[in-house]
Amino acid sequence: MSGIIAFITAAWRNYSRNLKRYRVLLIALVVISVALVFVTGTLFGLQEAVRTKASRYFAGDLVVLGFDGSGGSTIPDADTVLSVAETFARDQGPGIVTTVSQRSTHYDTLGIELFYVGYWTRQRRLVGVEWQRERPVLADFDFVQGGVPEDGDETAVLISSATADHLGIAVGEELTISIRSDRRRINTGDYIVAGIYNETSFFGYTTYLHRRALNGLREAPEDNVNEIGLYLSSDVGVALPRIGGDTKPSQSADPQDNSAAPAGAPTQNGEFMIASALTEELAAAGLPVFPVLTDRTAYENAASAKREQRQYGVVTVGAQLAEITELLTAITIIAGAIMVLFLGIVVVGVSNTYTMVVWERTREIGTLRAMGMQRPRTVLFFLIEAIFLGGTAVVVGGALGVGLLWGVERWVTFPPNAFTTLFLTAGRLAWTIPAWSLFAIAALVIGASVAGAGRAAVRAGAIHPVEAMRQET
Repeated sequence: MSGIIAFITAAWRNYSRNLKRYRVLLIALVVISVALVFVTGTLFGLQEAVRTKASRYFAGDLVVLGFDGSGGSTIPDADTVLSVAETFARDQGPGIVTTVSQRSTHYDTLGIELFYVGYWTRQRRLVGVEWQRERPVLADFDFVQGGVPEDGDETAVLISSATADHLGIAVGEELTISIRSDRRRINTGDYIVAGIYNETSFFGYTTYLHRRALNGLREAPEDNVNEIGLYLSSDVGVALPRIGGDTKPSQSADPQDNSAAPAGAPTQNGEFMIASALTEELAAAGLPVFPVLTDRTAYENAASAKREQRQYGVVTVGAQLAEITELLTAITIIAGAIMVLFLGIVVVGVSNTYTMVVWERTREIGTLRAMGMQRPRTVLFFLIEAIFLGGTAVVVGGALGVGLLWGVERWVTFPPNAFTTLFLTAGRLAWTIPAWSLFAIAALVIGASVAGAGRAAVRAGAIHPVEAMRQET
């Protein structure tokens, strides 16, 4: 053991002594480390921002729906489903499920209109919430004015900055909402703006009001529920949740139902595991269920599938974000291709530089060989130096990359428009770097350094001591 430590110490000493020869390589590896950290942190930050907004828009990260083939979701057994969801949330332990929602929704891109002193605008969706239930989630809105209404307030609404700017309305003022009700009649209601949240993307064409108020406007039963959702903590996707029991898709689900999760679904993902377990709990409560929906096609098929009775199932927030997910995936692929190309160039640069370094150190290598260092250990000696080189670049580049991300988040403000606000948090670029991605970046950079040094290290091992000692310095 002491011999190994001495060998590594000697390699570090030689690396430190020859650091000037490596400075160009070190700078290149630091730059690639900064780029990898910055791109990774940005992409994960974009995904997290969109996911957070989508979960508020769609009632949670996991949403229980009730389909009977009519195309829309209604949950007539709301008390039973809510009881199952709340019990299930408690059983997961702290830090898994943060909030359980119970919503009434009205979606009509052409039939929802808001009026204020002669101005009007359309909304994509009206969302009926229970303020006390979703206050922890809704309070995270980037409010321009106001905030979440008092519990039970059926006269208040939350609107987006895009809507407020179009109408010229402020907090405390009254607007009129007009919709085509469930009975196909035009109904209107007057409400007070309690809060304006900063959003100009398509998520912003949504107005939030109390669930009972929306049901009255829709001419739906007072206690009507369309969705019951669970909000998960942000690290569920990588943490293994405490689920208990079998998490396979319910055996009571219709085997002919084509809404089942497709082959290759992310069965190891924590979110999917929790959704599967929740489906099992719904089945155990005596409710007919269908498998977890994990993509948009499965969602649409489940909504329109003809059923003999209403069935309940869980849809993940990812199933609602197919287009955005594809966009982020495309960006990730392009960024990854550029990084791989950059790494390839770095490997070639490392290889060429190490070839020169080995030539310049021929007498040193000959001395080591003459003192008894065998070829394999000579090769390993240079590879360990390459590991030190890559490790130094990872530490320096990682720190600079995180600093760059922090600086962009703190000091760079992006212009608000429909595209940028989709990915922004409070008008800024939020970033996040999972621990596993840092290890992956370290492996890539150190691997590139070692791969580039490999050929030169083999040549160093092949140098004959006598010939090396004859070389003129």
